[in-house]
Amino acid sequence: MLQLLCTMGLTLAGVVFLSACGGSRGLMDDQSSDPTKQRPLSYYEATLRPSEFDEEVEAVQKAHASGESVAPLEIPSDSSVVERVEIQGYRIQIFASASIDEATAAQQVALERAGKDSVYVVYDPPVYRVRIGDYGTRLEANQRLSRIVNLGYDDAWVVADRVNLRRLTRVPKEEH
Repeated sequence: MLQLLCTMGLTLAGVVFLSACGGSRGLMDDQSSDPTKQRPLSYYEATLRPSEFDEEVEAVQKAHASGESVAPLEIPSDSSVVERVEIQGYRIQIFASASIDEATAAQQVALERAGKDSVYVVYDPPVYRVRIGDYGTRLEANQRLSRIVNLGYDDAWVVADRVNLRRLTRVPKEEH
């Protein structure tokens, strides 16, 4: 059993190494041909599907064993990615303190209570502020405020802040 686990571990490590080598060569070739054309990392993360590489990994392993060269993998060029955009928006402030420890403890409690909302500790000297959410408009923040107050944050209020919004972006098909 231990020998099987070791063999599987080495095989997985080899697959990751070979995939990284083949993928990075393709990326370097793509960028060196046109240095002004750069894609965000999110494009490559969104198009990665490890299950599609199973057969290719076996082919790469056989090719390396026999000394043949292997062509780089082609990445699909028509897909959608989630981009993070930082804009001026709104958050709901629930706590403020001069102590980082108190702010961190309040953040942990808020993470448990708020569910899927993002919770941030923002340092504005000399005060640490705990804020919830990423809202593009004051209306969205005000609509969420009543739910936050119902969670036990009676003094919560909406504040302007830099927020992280996520949007779905289509990556157009590349013309060759």
